[in-house]
Amino acid sequence: MADSTQIIALYTELAQNPSKDFGWAKGLENAKAHGYKDEWIDTLPSEVWEYCAAVGNPFKYADIKEGDTVLDLGCGGGVDVLVSRLYTGESGRVIGVDITPKMVEIASYHAKLAGFSNIEILESSFDAVDLEDESVDVVISNGAINLTACKESVFAEIYRVLKPQGKIYFADMIDISEPSCCSIDQSSCCDSNQEDWANCVAGTLRQDELMGIIEKAGFADVTCRGLTHYTTAKTTQGATFSAEKIPSDIRREKHWDGIFKSVDYTQVLWHQDVPQKSFELIDKYTKKDAHIIDVGCGASHLVDYLLQNGYKNITLLDTSKTSLDIVKKRVKSENIKFQCSDILNFKADKKFDLWHDRAVFHFLLSQKERQKYFEVLNHTLKEGAIAIVSTFRTDGPIQCAGLDIMQYNHTKILLELPDSLELIESEEQIHITPKISEQEYIYFVIRKK
Repeated sequence: MADSTQIIALYTELAQNPSKDFGWAKGLENAKAHGYKDEWIDTLPSEVWEYCAAVGNPFKYADIKEGDTVLDLGCGGGVDVLVSRLYTGESGRVIGVDITPKMVEIASYHAKLAGFSNIEILESSFDAVDLEDESVDVVISNGAINLTACKESVFAEIYRVLKPQGKIYFADMIDISEPSCCSIDQSSCCDSNQEDWANCVAGTLRQDELMGIIEKAGFADVTCRGLTHYTTAKTTQGATFSAEKIPSDIRREKHWDGIFKSVDYTQVLWHQDVPQKSFELIDKYTKKDAHIIDVGCGASHLVDYLLQNGYKNITLLDTSKTSLDIVKKRVKSENIKFQCSDILNFKADKKFDLWHDRAVFHFLLSQKERQKYFEVLNHTLKEGAIAIVSTFRTDGPIQCAGLDIMQYNHTKILLELPDSLELIESEEQIHITPKISEQEYIYFVIRKK
């Protein structure tokens, strides 16, 4: 959170003095003004509504079903947590998250006061919530995300915890000031001390900027549902938004297909005219008649070199049909089999002697995806077979092709390997890009037991 000390101090005071005038609307009348239903107001304990500092009504368009798991980021005194519980029923689960300890205490008390046992309130930042990957059906928020310094990190965390095609519905403040002719684009990861974060000014973005961040995080159907009457300054106004998580495999397919359709593949930073290290390791650990699968092959020249050196059984796997089509046009050979599939969905129809992956694994950000990767690898390889997996190393880049990556070294990869796999070799390498810059890679040689 930006200037969290200031925010915690303000919201601690709000928790202790909900009737105090802080200069912005709150309480029961605020809830009614946003269209909170009479049945909610009549059902929940009356004192709860003193804490309604909503800037909009995220439930107006929300699709929350009985049995769903709902996460409320910035739950405050728990008003929206309790409303969510009315939707999910006893078979569901509602988790509230807030950075202010006193608000966590108040929200927990309100849950008990309402007689709801399936509610959990966590004290946490929004970009590191203690929840499993893909464990939440719906994320809601109300006037809280704009208080965060790095919204990219927050929406990345929302993406992580949401189930495939999970939804987010939130209300927040947006910047409605006239754009300056001299203004320049700025990252939302900022740390301003000159404006009042607690009054929702310094962290507030324009509608299109905020929606762009959400789309980049992996969401589709990003929609501004409309403006609200709520304002905290002349330059801000409340608005409600909704979006749907794009499943990871579809997101990867669209991303990589888009790249290979729009750029010269020989000029992308990861391209190698001569894939020397990959070829050396393959040649070291296999014979010419080995069955080799190159996962996430893109339009790599590795297959060219394998064919030139007498390898005869090569399968190329990629999520991008466009990249495979590029190779088909460049290389004519009956010794190549093409497979278009996301790596985590791949089901091999035979066992392979060697698995090669130059820079697919490091794009898998969630533990669940990494576990699935090794499940697929295990299923694909013969007993005693070799996997060559290359990633950016711990002192290397943190992004590739506009996507975040995970960095690895010898120790970190050991933490990822299941018992069925053993690391037998690792080797660092400096890759010189087509732009004559350097990228720090590390190659791991792994054997299936």
